[in-house]
Amino acid sequence: MMPHDASGTILGYDAIAETVAAAGYDGMAIDLGAGDVAQAHAVRPHMERHGLTPLIVAFPRTVESLRETLIMAKDFGAPFVDVIGQVMPLSVDGMIPVIRAWIEMADQVGMPIQFETHRNCITNDLYATLCLIDAIPEMRLCADLSHFVVDREFKLPIDPRDAGLIRRIIERSDSFQGRVA
Repeated sequence: MMPHDASGTILGYDAIAETVAAAGYDGMAIDLGAGDVAQAHAVRPHMERHGLTPLIVAFPRTVESLRETLIMAKDFGAPFVDVIGQVMPLSVDGMIPVIRAWIEMADQVGMPIQFETHRNCITNDLYATLCLIDAIPEMRLCADLSHFVVDREFKLPIDPRDAGLIRRIIERSDSFQGRVA
């Protein structure tokens, strides 16, 4: 979905970048799940013109497919890549080598990564993600807590045990994804 003005007219990349910069933001996400690499390259000069730092959001469908995105993100000057991994083994034991491979790849390329807690991805489930961060101390997160709240159907007031589980996710998170709904 592309941003639009009050009349419903889709805004061009320059108008989007100008609006974001004028609102006081330092950067903007380039979501490769909603767009593609060609679109990322098309919006880049507009972001640069308005002094916006790009953040790349990747949805790798194979372990190796993340490499191209890491290289592109480094070229774009992104601070890190937000990984919403589409490689989804059924067991935590199967997930660990995938996460480790992506971390090693990021280290080789020299582009930091964070794993977003997101629906329909390797970090979809709260309990599995807690097991992953226990097994992989260097794994850093981008917390989108809404997916865990919906998945676990937390009731209010939130139970101290559940609050503790969410606190563990927050403590391993370097950034947060949110929305106003």
